[in-house]
Amino acid sequence: MRKAVSHILGPALLSLVFASTAFADGITITASYPNGILWYTFTATNGNSYTEPVAPYASTTTIGGKTTSTSSICMDINNPTDIGKFYSGTFGTAVTLAEVESSWLADQLAGTSAETSLASYTGPISLAIWQIEFSSSNNYEGGIMPIDPAAQIWISEAESAVANGYQPDSVFFIPDDSSAQRFVEISETSDPGTLGILAPEPGSLELMGTGLLGLACLLRRKLSR
Repeated sequence: MRKAVSHILGPALLSLVFASTAFADGITITASYPNGILWYTFTATNGNSYTEPVAPYASTTTIGGKTTSTSSICMDINNPTDIGKFYSGTFGTAVTLAEVESSWLADQLAGTSAETSLASYTGPISLAIWQIEFSSSNNYEGGIMPIDPAAQIWISEAESAVANGYQPDSVFFIPDDSSAQRFVEISETSDPGTLGILAPEPGSLELMGTGLLGLACLLRRKLSR
């Protein structure tokens, strides 16, 4: 009987697994360059002036075959991203302390867009995330992280929020190519919270439920003989 069960369950479960992982998941930055991106000019603690493109970046996120319009924040100043190029990778929630702090910072940009936001607001938040995450940069070019005094205030705010029990709710994208940019997704509404892109599609749940129900009926019929 055990052998019969394994013969039934094995192929069926494998087919469900492969069906659920048959899509290439990834992200594409769709903002036009340079006009579709906010630019932030600041004087760093080293006395030098910098002008950097900052979040939010218009993007599309593809998970499980579904592509959703999103807004994203790059996670460090060093790793490059080409506009319009699809980057495959994995999505998940915050794991490290830096990611938890970055999630809180991303929540502060909920509901913002490149068309309606002020770089004087989003710029320091972007710089705060870059400073927190810069040690994870994998670009071979290296570089020096310009420290924005305004970003330091946001970093302190993020640290305080985490110390007071903030629960991370952002979606993080890690590219398969370690030299490419990592991203944290920004909520599309004014209410902070995880985007629905990681939740299973109702259609996918229905399909899996139907498959499991059919499998249970087949198994019951087999065992009753």
